[in-house]
Amino acid sequence: MTAYPLVLLHHAGGSATFFEPLVKALPPEIAPIPLDLPGRGRRWREAPVTSIDEAIESLLAAVSSIEGEFAIFGHSLGAYLGLALATRLEETTPPGRCSRLFVSANAAPQAATLPFTGSPLLTSDEEIFEITAKSGGGLTPQVLEHPQLRRRAADLLRADFAISESFLSKQRKTVTEADIVVCCGTEDIFTKEQLASWRCNSTQSTDFHMFPGGHFYLEQNVPALAKVITRQLCPQAA
Repeated sequence: MTAYPLVLLHHAGGSATFFEPLVKALPPEIAPIPLDLPGRGRRWREAPVTSIDEAIESLLAAVSSIEGEFAIFGHSLGAYLGLALATRLEETTPPGRCSRLFVSANAAPQAATLPFTGSPLLTSDEEIFEITAKSGGGLTPQVLEHPQLRRRAADLLRADFAISESFLSKQRKTVTEADIVVCCGTEDIFTKEQLASWRCNSTQSTDFHMFPGGHFYLEQNVPALAKVITRQLCPQAA
């Protein structure tokens, strides 16, 4: 039996390493594929992209070898990347198609509000860190207190928030044919209405799962989240 591919898309300022605990917790029936945007992880030498179109072109190349159905799990910014990628694939020919989209820790596009005015690319380091905190995230003291890491984090956050702004300005009403599974922490900043509005972004079913914790609820709920994913993709293995 071939394992079910699961593409993992990280949050703003993050990288694929964020998903390492989840990757280890998933059963062998699921094949996780954690991807990095340009500028981090295995792609750290590449210049960060700043628009949704550039981001999706980059991700399309990474999933081009997947044949048949697969799922996408996108956390925070990754939720918007996942929606844009799923719908882009539906506009093209096979081999790959997203059957189920897990949108984690983000408001539905039509109910989202941007935490800044103007272009995030023009913000100062302090401003982008403040925007990140208001969005439910935040950086560790180790990063904030290290000059080189601090500058690098600010650059990546500016680029990633620009991707989010680009998506909301161009694709806020995007609708996918994939089933949507909404996952969120009970202490995150998003309202029930903002989460419920994800129904508007799919022609198929929408399911909801809440977990204890905040924007990074995943870190404290790996086994429970892995079980939800497994039940959705491979119920026989749950």
